[in-house]
Amino acid sequence: MTRGPSKTERTVVHLVPHTHWDREWYEPFQTFRMRLVELIDELLERMAEDPRLRFTLDGQAATVDDYLEIRPGAEPLIRRLIAEGRLAIGPWQILMDEFLVSGETIIRNLEFGWARAEELGGAMPVGYLPDMFGHVAQMPQILRRAGIDRAVVWRGVPMAIECNSFVWRAPDGSEVEAEYLVGGYGNGAYLFDVPELLADKLVGYRAANAAFYGDRSLLAMYGTDHAVPSPLLADLVEEVNRAGGDIVVRLETLADYIARDDGVAAELAGDPTAPVWTGELRSGARANMLMGVTSARVDLKAAAARAERFLERYAEPLAALHGGEWPARFLELAWRRVVDNSAHDSICGCSHDEVVSQVITRFAEAEQIARGIIRSTLGQIAARVPATRWAVVNPSPTAREDLVELDVAVPPAWGPVAVRVGKRLLPTQELGRPDPVLGGILRHGREIPELLARRRHGRELFGRLINGAETEAGAPDAQPRLTILVDDVPDPLELDVDELLERIETATSVEADAMWSVILRVADRRLLGVRIPVGALGWTEIEVVELDDGAGAGDANPSARGGARPEPIDHPVVAAKRSLSNGLVAVEVGNDGTFSLSGGGAELTGVGRIVDGGDAGDSYNYAPPAADGIVERPSSVSVAVTADGPLIGQLQIVRTYDWPIGLTDDGATRSDRVASTEVTTELELRAGDPFVLVRLTFDNASRDHRVRWHIPLPRSVAGSAAEGQFAVVERGLEMEGGHGEVPLPTFPARGFVGVDGVTVLLDQITEYEVVDGSELALTILRSFGLISRNTNAFREDPAGPQIPVPNAQLRGERTFAFALAPHKGHWERGGAVALQERYQHPFLVTRGAGTETVVPGASDDLGPGLPGFEVSGDGVVLSAMRRRGAWLEARVVLEGSQDAEAVIRGDFSAARRVDLLGRPGEDLPVEAPGLLRLMMAPWEIATFQLRDGPG
Repeated sequence: MTRGPSKTERTVVHLVPHTHWDREWYEPFQTFRMRLVELIDELLERMAEDPRLRFTLDGQAATVDDYLEIRPGAEPLIRRLIAEGRLAIGPWQILMDEFLVSGETIIRNLEFGWARAEELGGAMPVGYLPDMFGHVAQMPQILRRAGIDRAVVWRGVPMAIECNSFVWRAPDGSEVEAEYLVGGYGNGAYLFDVPELLADKLVGYRAANAAFYGDRSLLAMYGTDHAVPSPLLADLVEEVNRAGGDIVVRLETLADYIARDDGVAAELAGDPTAPVWTGELRSGARANMLMGVTSARVDLKAAAARAERFLERYAEPLAALHGGEWPARFLELAWRRVVDNSAHDSICGCSHDEVVSQVITRFAEAEQIARGIIRSTLGQIAARVPATRWAVVNPSPTAREDLVELDVAVPPAWGPVAVRVGKRLLPTQELGRPDPVLGGILRHGREIPELLARRRHGRELFGRLINGAETEAGAPDAQPRLTILVDDVPDPLELDVDELLERIETATSVEADAMWSVILRVADRRLLGVRIPVGALGWTEIEVVELDDGAGAGDANPSARGGARPEPIDHPVVAAKRSLSNGLVAVEVGNDGTFSLSGGGAELTGVGRIVDGGDAGDSYNYAPPAADGIVERPSSVSVAVTADGPLIGQLQIVRTYDWPIGLTDDGATRSDRVASTEVTTELELRAGDPFVLVRLTFDNASRDHRVRWHIPLPRSVAGSAAEGQFAVVERGLEMEGGHGEVPLPTFPARGFVGVDGVTVLLDQITEYEVVDGSELALTILRSFGLISRNTNAFREDPAGPQIPVPNAQLRGERTFAFALAPHKGHWERGGAVALQERYQHPFLVTRGAGTETVVPGASDDLGPGLPGFEVSGDGVVLSAMRRRGAWLEARVVLEGSQDAEAVIRGDFSAARRVDLLGRPGEDLPVEAPGLLRLMMAPWEIATFQLRDGPG
């Protein structure tokens, strides 16, 4: 399909002057910003003097914000140019990599960018996506639900699209008109290099692009990375137009082009000849996909996942439901750090080491803010719970059980213990007994009062609270001893510390010249594991009680009298020398350190084979050396049971490998020198869970290599399914190539990757490949030393400058965690969406801090906790929950292939739909106070607001 028949007298070339601005890349942000200020200074000066000029500022508001932070006086001129329609900004805050961030991060990016652009005069209503390394399946729906019906794309467009415009359809059926940037965002960048040849170059440009555009209307993006237009631009354009040839050039913004009036239909909707593409755009047919960025700097991907998860599913929802004043400014700061980091050169890990360090710092700041909000919310919950009890918090929108660990002060005389929830008595598993002695020093008796005066701050001493002290006079063969009793909570609540110190001074003065042993001691403690049921997004109160052993030990615990026993454990874990089983999943470790895994009707063998090979590539593309040396056999294997059930069973597998330390000087093969590397695999199985937790740790002493963890499948498969960005995408075993890049079928997954036989539940964005249809391989580590290698064997064109990045070798201790859920059949049959929710969002625990004094087990009254907010429905996932003024806003997604009803229960009486930018839509019928039903189509993203009283 072309835009129109070849019968017009003159071809219109829509010339869009622009710059593509990488905020940070091969140099740090502040260095790049200095160039940005110079560029925009020059641009604004020309635009102020010449009303003919138009400019598109790369679709990201960050370019304006970064500039105005240095040149605040330029804001009036920028506003004027926007109002005149000559400067196009937005709609994004940052041009992100879509596959390497969460769907929620994409939406917050659009929120920030749209709001800022509107504040300055108006956002460009175009989903401009010029240099993302592919495009996610749900982008058309995201744009549509923000009121944007046009997209502009480059990388990832498949060979099947043979024209510049096509209908791009999301899995839910949402459609946008997509403009394919034929030749990239700089396809017209060099038309003006030789001014006197401009007319000829335009003729050549039309001929070169006729197959896509026809000869009636063409788009030419005049700009490239970090560039400003020629100062002769407007004059040259006028000269061409005055010459009266068969080409007319229009200086436009991208918004002008999308809304063009050259006689070509601006809408493709309903055009039966318009090509349609449904789903993600990940083809390498027309541009490099640079798929290796998924596995570049896995430490950065882990930092991103932590920050996003703590914000999306802990800080915001819990503060909205159980917190006090809404921490709006803190959350904005945290989200801005995350959105800043979503820029493709930032999140991809394809930047200078200094840039990556700054990116990881921003993620750390976002995580710190999120953790601080969570801590504050937990503190408000803890204040409602007596200090002898605990509150357990469920971050999921459905009621469920989860295993939590309690570090509990238990009287030494107590025997076995249980946990009481309401009237239920739940069994525990003792995981350890921490040493109660925190440390000790020797001091003369006369020095002790001064020591305590210097080190004490009120009741705090060495980071703990003073709860008491014991002195013991020295025997003839022993030193006198002072034991200071401390803890994290005050017990008793009130203590006269001055009086206590006076008693200590009196006691130590009796033996003032003797050498005293001063000991810091906490109460005797036990580390307990217990499964706790908690309501949806709510919390419940629990306490630890001693069990009656039949010999009077339970006298101090009336609730346990009469031989009360804990409830039986559903699907308890049984551990043996090399195996774990809970009736749902079974693991058996072999002599080579791999293991068999069975459950859900599936049986897998040889799971966990570790394959290490060389990597002569770079941050963008993996490439093995010409003569690779694969290491997959360990030189030694040991297996040990570290927890034996019944609630938690753990096996520790230690395998030693001789990994080459790097590549030879010419990069053609791997070094003969090796580093003996211990890889520890911890397998953990919990009672009632249909998946086994896996955690890998090793000290990486090698360079330029790739480490993958293999899962042989029970039968060959034709593809995989990967969750991420509001969809589960089905992929085949191959990737389309054609642009000088080896089309490796290594793909990203965010929540899980599933095949017939197993679903892998993920902690972070992970690169995977289904090798020959028979094995699922996860990339655990990829070490490399260059941003881009000029002679990368798997890519013809350089993807950036050949700059060393030694930190990208990721030397030192590395960890990687995930879970394996065996099952037979499709991911939906295996319940992958529910398992992802269960795995990624563990319960939180906080110790009570209330002033009420309650003797453990002395009362049957146990606080019921607080109900939260429930979302039920097969495949319905909670993406976000936050406060917006008087409204509680929630976003849910149906990640499933069948219609489903989402049932929402909470504390509300009015409801309304809103779009992704928070603009109100239709009122929703509330069946009863606190009950709302939404019929959802497959893959639908639904955002709504709730409140008490009328809207």
